[in-house]
Amino acid sequence: MKKILYLFLLTISVFVASCHENNEEIGSSLEEGYTDIEIHSDSSLHYSAESDSLYSTLVNYAVNRAQYHMLGDIKIPKFGEIKSDYLTELRYIAAFDTTLVKSGMLDSMAITIKFLVNQTTGDDRAPMQVAAYQMNKTLSSISGEMVYTNLNPDDFCDYKIKLGEKVFTSTPTNVTADTVTVILPISRNGLTSKEWAEDFFKLYKSFTQYPSDKELVDYLPGIYITHNYGGGAIIRVYTTSVDIYHRSYVYNVYGNVAEVDGVKKEIKKTTSIFVSTNEVESVNHMSVEWADEVTTIADASKPILTTPLGYNARITLPVDDIIKKFKSSVDKPGVMGLLNSVTLKLPVYFTANNEYEITPPPYLLLMRADGNIYVDNKLKHVTPDIFFYDKMLPDKTNFFLATYSSSLRTYDFGNIQAYITNIIKNDPNNGEADAYAVDSQMILVPVGVSTDAEGTITAVYPYLQAPKFAQIDTKNIDIRFVYSTKTY
Repeated sequence: MKKILYLFLLTISVFVASCHENNEEIGSSLEEGYTDIEIHSDSSLHYSAESDSLYSTLVNYAVNRAQYHMLGDIKIPKFGEIKSDYLTELRYIAAFDTTLVKSGMLDSMAITIKFLVNQTTGDDRAPMQVAAYQMNKTLSSISGEMVYTNLNPDDFCDYKIKLGEKVFTSTPTNVTADTVTVILPISRNGLTSKEWAEDFFKLYKSFTQYPSDKELVDYLPGIYITHNYGGGAIIRVYTTSVDIYHRSYVYNVYGNVAEVDGVKKEIKKTTSIFVSTNEVESVNHMSVEWADEVTTIADASKPILTTPLGYNARITLPVDDIIKKFKSSVDKPGVMGLLNSVTLKLPVYFTANNEYEITPPPYLLLMRADGNIYVDNKLKHVTPDIFFYDKMLPDKTNFFLATYSSSLRTYDFGNIQAYITNIIKNDPNNGEADAYAVDSQMILVPVGVSTDAEGTITAVYPYLQAPKFAQIDTKNIDIRFVYSTKTY
């Protein structure tokens, strides 16, 4: 049995119509006529060598919900070696004005990769050679199956069709720039880069209406971007596109092609024809070999969190004890109970500054490691992989999100009371029959999030875009329970 924290949650739950998350309002809804009202606040932590409630679990893969693409190879002392490249389908976005662009004005075709300078881990001056290959089928062609980061590119990529390669560094040529742009000229099937551009333009003009992605998927099913030389850095790619460089006429103020002394005026222009976006399938192909310093901590049953991939933490919540406590508290004549709040905070040990600036993951997702949830009046089986694949979001009932506070060195999940009350009400995993074993096994997963302009979370995905590390301080986990009992 591993040495870990066992969380004895003292709680009382619903049997009344409402509950309050604001502790200042505790008891405000209690009606006159009650002879005895008690408000209880309890904070209990019990460390037990015999318990198995918090430990590390190794996961060497993640489902393909990449918001960013990682590229490179880096070995970090006392952390590990990370290798990553990526495969992506493409979305068609081309729009040529064929009045201004004519055959013969196409110059070349290239893949453009963009990444931010301050999101490079490692030596930004280290040279790296990037290579692009054409995929021979799409990631989505294996319908109904999940694609993971440990996929084999050989299953999707035709190595006979190398589109191009180029050496670059992640240091910008312009010292004031915050973005590095790598332009990789490409060619294929005996066509030069210019001839390929002309070939696509010919195809474009053949369309009678704007083509769909499906109509062009055979023309370019996708691309595999990898590195075949150099190392020492991992870059976070935020844009990958296929562009055509060409000349173009311009319109004058009257809407006609502009001329100067009878010569049509031309400008140089770039038109993106394919792009990797969140709407298409893509995956980071990754591997990590952890250093002994990391595996030793995990093997000692100390809960750690690492990214990309690696270690999640499992936590056992004693749901059975919670339910029993509830029943024993209210199964008395004239007593009712109300759970006001159950808050959970997980502190982490301080990590000294290091040259690679490895900090704790920015967000943690708390959910069942496996099992059913009750949503929209029906049962749904959910694991972390299904959560990401189905693009689910935190609901503060089955899934909870915590942001890392660097000043407090803590993940604060806020009020998780709804998790317990939902189990009592719906019992999605037949909990009374098995002492709520399924509902007790929780997992902590490092994640990234996307938000809209109002700050509403629109996406949650596995955090794969940078090396991160945190060790949970099990002896100082803060759980606070506030509940009310009422005797009448």
